Amino acid sequence: MNLNKFNEVLKEARINAKMTQSELAKGICTQAQISKLEKGDEFPSSITLYLISKKLGVDAEYFFRQIESTRVDYIDEVKSIAKKYKREKAYYKLNELIDDQLKTPLARESIDFYQFLLWHKGISIYYIKQDKLIAIKLLTKALKMKHKNLNKEREIEILNSIGIILYDDKNFQLSLKVFESAITKVNQKPVLKDFTIPLRLLYGASKSSLALEKVSSSLNFCEKGISVCKDYETLFLLGELYYQKARCLKRLKDLKADIFFEKAINTFLLQDNTDYAEIVEEAYQDYQEELKEGV
Repeated sequence: MNLNKFNEVLKEARINAKMTQSELAKGICTQAQISKLEKGDEFPSSITLYLISKKLGVDAEYFFRQIESTRVDYIDEVKSIAKKYKREKAYYKLNELIDDQLKTPLARESIDFYQFLLWHKGISIYYIKQDKLIAIKLLTKALKMKHKNLNKEREIEILNSIGIILYDDKNFQLSLKVFESAITKVNQKPVLKDFTIPLRLLYGASKSSLALEKVSSSLNFCEKGISVCKDYETLFLLGELYYQKARCLKRLKDLKADIFFEKAINTFLLQDNTDYAEIVEEAYQDYQEELKEGV
């Protein structure tokens, strides 16, 4: 049990039971000892813990459950903040948060939390320092961690992060290989808690394929992604996938590209994402000019 948390749980339980320290101590120990326990200066013996629990009307496991619950809540909060920083591309804030958390006892006590921290350290290092080697090293270390309590979906998400870094580094062949490996793992899992995982992988695989001039493969990944969006009735990455499909159809000289440029623009506008809408609008205008010129 974590001594630093036991004192807080004990004090809270005593207050909830409307007892003074003296009342709780009566027949068990001295008031001074209860005070030391609540300050975290001492830890009770198994017998003292049993007697305290009985007097408070809880079982001894209550303290373990409360401490674990507090720990889980804290970890969940850190994960939520880290994901927010990543979503906002606030990589300096993300890096500071991760560095602080790596110094905490929880990083050593929870292998799941440690893996999460390594994963996000790799991401922040890449975008702050553009150091692909260190980033991939950290992500690979996180990926290789093995334990029954580790989040199985996270392995796929870490692969996605590696694929993105390789794509940004213009290593399209290897990034496609990583995305395809992750997609295979997704297909082997009956249910995913996070439906955005396959969408992100399919989008990444489509971009890597198109960069390698594998247009048909890129188009296939796009269409699968669009199908997933429709299945889940989500706009997440739908605009990007429509745009990607338009780019593929343009390469194939298919006039239906026109339809998907417009769908991409409308989807981004629906999301109030005017920046992306303007980018696609500009590409669409260039496409229309090329058609007029017979390019």
